[in-house]
Amino acid sequence: MPALLNYTHGPSFAVVEITALAFVENAIPALVEMAHRTRERGDRRLLINLMDVVGTFGIEQQREIGLLAHQYLSHLERVASLVPPDKITHASELAAQSKGLQLRVFTELGAAIEWLVA
Repeated sequence: MPALLNYTHGPSFAVVEITALAFVENAIPALVEMAHRTRERGDRRLLINLMDVVGTFGIEQQREIGLLAHQYLSHLERVASLVPPDKITHASELAAQSKGLQLRVFTELGAAIEWLVA
């Protein structure tokens, strides 16, 4: 089942809400769509809401997603992803940052927004 994306363009940053099963195969088309939308709208900062992703990625899958995020979203200044507290490992964050993408993972919406607009 492919990921469902709801994209909202805002004045300071864009928001993508994703509903999907936790499979790497769903991540690539979702990242392609995010790259297209952010380029089309001229967005420089993005909040990716992953609260409705069902299931859990393993650590290696999270690293792979971080590298894929760099591949598709490196044109952005900042990317914040929002995950439930029980799913945070920072593996995707570290992988993306190792390639130069300013991606941070948050468990609280307020903290993610604060960082995005700083």
